[in-house]
Amino acid sequence: MSELLSVMAASMQADVNRANTVAQNIANSNTAGYKRLFALGDAAQGGAMADTRQGAMSRTGSDLDLAIEGAGYFSAQDPGGGYVSRGGALRQDSRGRLVLAQSGLPLDGEQGEIFLRPGAFRVDEAGQVFQGERVVARIKLVYPAKDARLEAAGNGLYRLRGALADPKDLGGAGRIRQGFLEMSNVNSTREMVELMEATRHLESVQKAVQGMDAVWDKALRTMGEF
Repeated sequence: MSELLSVMAASMQADVNRANTVAQNIANSNTAGYKRLFALGDAAQGGAMADTRQGAMSRTGSDLDLAIEGAGYFSAQDPGGGYVSRGGALRQDSRGRLVLAQSGLPLDGEQGEIFLRPGAFRVDEAGQVFQGERVVARIKLVYPAKDARLEAAGNGLYRLRGALADPKDLGGAGRIRQGFLEMSNVNSTREMVELMEATRHLESVQKAVQGMDAVWDKALRTMGEF
């Protein structure tokens, strides 16, 4: 009996994790660069994996908005480690660095942080950053291997668990498009269906537990009469 209850408890926890993950997806359905998460059964929400399929491109016209078409991720660092992101909304901080707008972390270039003088700049498909006719930096893209795992870290960032790959093995290097943002790949309708399925399954398991509890209680009462 205790083993069966343990199985049911694990099933209920999986449903809770799934519901929490779906709720996070729905909340971020309009967040640029957000990748849909899916729960790993009994894993905690922090261990959910990301669906890496590309979202739709949205034209913004802003020089500070970048999108990656194809494979690859932007790279950023903080004292706690490295992150990757598909969210290309940028801003310049007080030091003139290009930083990710959501997290404030500096965008990695091939030679380190990217500093710009005041004024317009241009980014080509290869990630070269121009001010006037001069190349001042090149944006770094990283390429997780197909079996690598991305774990959501908040603010549009993901921790990479696994190795990097040669972009040739992923269909070629990604192309950067300035003036665009990649939208979330979340399908809100699908997520609502998943939320209802998780909720109904949780309710059915709860009813089964309550039924077992009633049977157990009756059995104990009956045994107490002898």
